[in-house]
Amino acid sequence: MSEVIPQFVAHVSEDGERFESVLQHLEEVAELSSEFAAAFGGDRWGYALGLLHDIGKYSHEFQDRILRHGYRVDHSTAGASVMASQGHNPLLAYCIAGHHGGLPDGGAVGDIDATLVGRLRKAREKAIPPFEAYKDDVSVPDVPGLPLRVDQSRSGEDGYVDSVRYSMAFCTRMLFSCLVDADYLCTERFMQGKQRDISFQKSLADLCHLLEQRLAEFYPPQTPINALRCEVLDDCARMAASQPGVFSLTVPTGGGKTYALMRFALRHAVGPGRDFRRIICAEPYTSIIEQNAEVYRSVFEDGQVLEHHSNFDFSDHTDSDGNYDDVLRLASENWDAPIIVTTNVQLFESLHASKTSRCRKLHNIARSVIVLDEAQMIPVQFLRPCVRALAELVKNYGCTVVLCTATQPALNGFFEQEGLHVREIASDPTRLAKELCRVRYHNIGSLTDEELCERLAAQHQALCIVNNRRQAQALYRMMQGMAYEGEVFHLSTLMYPAHRSEVIQKIRQCLQEDAPCVVVATSVVEAGVDLDFGTVFRAMAGVDSLVQAAGRCNRNMRRSPDDSFVYLFESADCYAQPSEVSLRSGVTRGCVEALRSTGDVEELESLDTMQRYFSHLHMFKNLDAKGIVRELSTYAPQEGTPSISFGKVAEAFRLIADGSSNVIIPCAGNAADIEALCAGKATRQTMRRLSRYGVSVYQSDKKALYAAGAIKEVAEEVFVLLDASRYEAGVGLDLRDGGGKGVFL
Repeated sequence: MSEVIPQFVAHVSEDGERFESVLQHLEEVAELSSEFAAAFGGDRWGYALGLLHDIGKYSHEFQDRILRHGYRVDHSTAGASVMASQGHNPLLAYCIAGHHGGLPDGGAVGDIDATLVGRLRKAREKAIPPFEAYKDDVSVPDVPGLPLRVDQSRSGEDGYVDSVRYSMAFCTRMLFSCLVDADYLCTERFMQGKQRDISFQKSLADLCHLLEQRLAEFYPPQTPINALRCEVLDDCARMAASQPGVFSLTVPTGGGKTYALMRFALRHAVGPGRDFRRIICAEPYTSIIEQNAEVYRSVFEDGQVLEHHSNFDFSDHTDSDGNYDDVLRLASENWDAPIIVTTNVQLFESLHASKTSRCRKLHNIARSVIVLDEAQMIPVQFLRPCVRALAELVKNYGCTVVLCTATQPALNGFFEQEGLHVREIASDPTRLAKELCRVRYHNIGSLTDEELCERLAAQHQALCIVNNRRQAQALYRMMQGMAYEGEVFHLSTLMYPAHRSEVIQKIRQCLQEDAPCVVVATSVVEAGVDLDFGTVFRAMAGVDSLVQAAGRCNRNMRRSPDDSFVYLFESADCYAQPSEVSLRSGVTRGCVEALRSTGDVEELESLDTMQRYFSHLHMFKNLDAKGIVRELSTYAPQEGTPSISFGKVAEAFRLIADGSSNVIIPCAGNAADIEALCAGKATRQTMRRLSRYGVSVYQSDKKALYAAGAIKEVAEEVFVLLDASRYEAGVGLDLRDGGGKGVFL
């Protein structure tokens, strides 16, 4: 027999036997949202948001909807209207209005729907169901000013007033995160009848101890390169005692950055008086995530490291019911782990997002050590908004940021404009660059695919890196048709992560056994993937990419630099590539005189060349091409409400311009998970497992595959491959009938 039905019901269990009152839900969400916001001093704001977010459910219309399947009801505008009135800060109205469908745009005078201004007008004109019954249960709390520390002496290009506006908009999104995550978790608890299982049980101090145990195995170093790596580790240990802020670690490829970064991050996080909560490592490529996450899991044991790609972020459905019966949204990540390894796309797009699924994790970024591995890969056209967001996290949310790369971009000046000094961790980066230079570069000019394959076939072992997935597949197929004595491998993001990992292990085995092999790959292999070839061919690209590719050559210094070659070439065959790659290639030619003609290239790895390259690159590109910073810094009031374009900014801030969809490749080991996904019963654990079998494709490729009947949609922008012949063991997903440029981060 079902329990007594409360007068005002917030949720009903799936079996119809349990009921949660609106007051109980409001109080639980208020407490949890307050706890989340306390991480950055916003606990009273978080409590107020939780207490008012669902007061629209105190309407007879909503009760008819939830108990008797009546018409859908707008219940979110009610709390927003109360928050915007009675002298409260109208910025918080955004959070309540958007807690199901996402942060709305502010809008303008005359709007009647969708925007915040329009929805508040609806409330004033009594165009939403009456909800006054909330007053019998809920008292509107008093709230202080927003929890911000703004440098009034800031002299950046936007000026002081604009800096305040930016900080207010940023804080609104962070508070929105607290509300959304608390609402999801409390609703999930009621619907499942139990608390979410949390497997992350070790403290950062525990993890620091485990890491130090592993690093003790490296001392005393037995080889010259290991001595240099230990020197970097020691620098990280020394600088970890510094006050929080912005740091750089400039270490050449092969200098042991993976362990060094984590040593700095953990020691810095657990130092005396520190209250850091987690480590967030952002990487440009999923291949680096896979490798680094595997390294960290081997140190910290299972369950402490969350590997979060951008593959599964589900679109918000404007659901005014608030039942959260879409299990996939409940399965979205909120980064509740001590160590997060994720993508630049996931981190930076989330910091500019409006969707609930993307924003719910943001409050967990507060009081984190944020490591940007391969920091040079931040797209130039979004450089200024990325730096501005990172600076805001440092100044107002207790974060430390570490910029790490073998090819350090000239970012110091941008952080200086934000009033933040960048401190270098390595004691002598110039000397490290010289001592870790292990190759000789040669520019061999323009080559057709056939000429390139002939050169590759003449090698005992070689790695070839190109700028485009289609060219990588074409070269692989061409090499297979040649009389090459060894094995030929292919690596790109058209292969699902688990498949790439298997192939990388086979390549390493060939290298260890000195067996003949050729690897044709995209840039997915050039940063973070631990491979050691004697010869590397690299298609022309930015200086940073060329040097990163050289990191796969003589990586462990087992050969003389005079016997380790990186051949730079131009592709004579026509392959479309994004303007970003073309721009970086052009700047490289302009910076390095020897690349204008064939011959030896000596100065490519010098820090002076790197500085010159990035300075030129920044001159040729609008560093805020979409006007993101200005949009978030110059908004004006409309009908008494600051009109912030949250939705417009989220749409404009796309690190991958064409967008992408995820295609899951069926395999023997994932049939049960795919079945759960298709049935709408996927959990977070399900989606984490399936992320190892997903391939990201451009919209044009998705449309071609869908038109051919090769895929079917099982969730919004999530597809399952139906035509098994479309996935080849050698090259992954076959897109030869599709469109697109074939370059993917």
